[in-house]
Amino acid sequence: MILDKIFKNSNGENVNLIDVLFGKNDFQNYIYTLAEAHAIDLIARTIAKCEIQTFELKNKKIEETKGNLYWTLNLQPNYNENGTKFIYKLVTKLLTNKTALIIINKKVKTNLLYIADTYNASNDILYGKTFENITISDDEGNSLPIKRIYNQNNSIYYSLKNEDIAKTSESFKLNTAKILRSAEKSFIRANTGKWRLKNPGGQPTMIDIETKQPISYEKYKEKITEGLFNDEEAIVMLSEIFELINLNKDNNKNLTDFETIFIRTGNTVAQKWNIPLDIFWGNKTEKSTGNNDFITFAVDIYFELLEDGFNISLVGKESFLKGEYIQFNRTNLNHRDIMDSTTGIDKLTSNRFSRNEINKLLKLPNIDEDWANEHALTKNYENVEGGAKEDGE
Repeated sequence: MILDKIFKNSNGENVNLIDVLFGKNDFQNYIYTLAEAHAIDLIARTIAKCEIQTFELKNKKIEETKGNLYWTLNLQPNYNENGTKFIYKLVTKLLTNKTALIIINKKVKTNLLYIADTYNASNDILYGKTFENITISDDEGNSLPIKRIYNQNNSIYYSLKNEDIAKTSESFKLNTAKILRSAEKSFIRANTGKWRLKNPGGQPTMIDIETKQPISYEKYKEKITEGLFNDEEAIVMLSEIFELINLNKDNNKNLTDFETIFIRTGNTVAQKWNIPLDIFWGNKTEKSTGNNDFITFAVDIYFELLEDGFNISLVGKESFLKGEYIQFNRTNLNHRDIMDSTTGIDKLTSNRFSRNEINKLLKLPNIDEDWANEHALTKNYENVEGGAKEDGE
């Protein structure tokens, strides 16, 4: 599982996302931790599946290109990771740690990008930060310390730190743990058998039915208890001189309390990350606007953040001001069935979208034919100067 490979502890050992969030042995916070990990995973998966487009100046025009930069961001950022995994790892680390650092090793033909596991950032405020004591690693558990000091010219630094949100999250997590402990104790108390063995007194000596030897009342009680709490089917031998009473028979509890805590905790975590509840719980209906709301309120800000970092460090100010840029292709965030999209395809075709432009939106192969690049306008649209008219006019 990719989550198990992303993070390392101080000993260089792989640990998973849940361990990183709140500690490996923090079982009291399990529900909150699981909800938090699920929210982060939803956002990271959504971003990682998107193509990263690169636009460069070609023949005095800005054109979408698929050159070395496209290859680096989408296919092979470094020798050990593919593009999808790299972006997923980057987003997960950023949302979990609230900071993330990419170091750039510049090569002649292309750049190699690595996500730092650990690093020390300088305290600079007026000037760009520098980074040292950097370590990077691969999925096999190999770790490499980097002696070089990196700066804003050869790194991309992201930060989402917000102390107020962090304090609120920590407070909610602790309160959830208290409620969970209370529910756990109540459940155990209610479902733990409590028995009263009535011994009227003045009874004759008890004889063990198996050994035919005298047996004390204390030993007899132990034998009965063993049968009562055995997980396997058992027959309890009860003498007629005793009466066994279950003191807790009307107090049994089911797991409703835990289910309620789980749902309330999940709802609160979803709200924190601006994730619609039907998306968070996976019960979206046909008429739901959950996907669009999820992209708009939960995901889009991170697209913008990542794009800013890529444009600053990989495109640069001079090229960006000429019109070159990097952006995530958001058009395929929602799954599209081609048979369900026929009406939309027809409308795009009638509004001057070429077949190949539509194929690109649907992730279909490019057609190497002149007709596939033609633009037809079949609607009665025209500009203010009367430039475009209906077919046949």
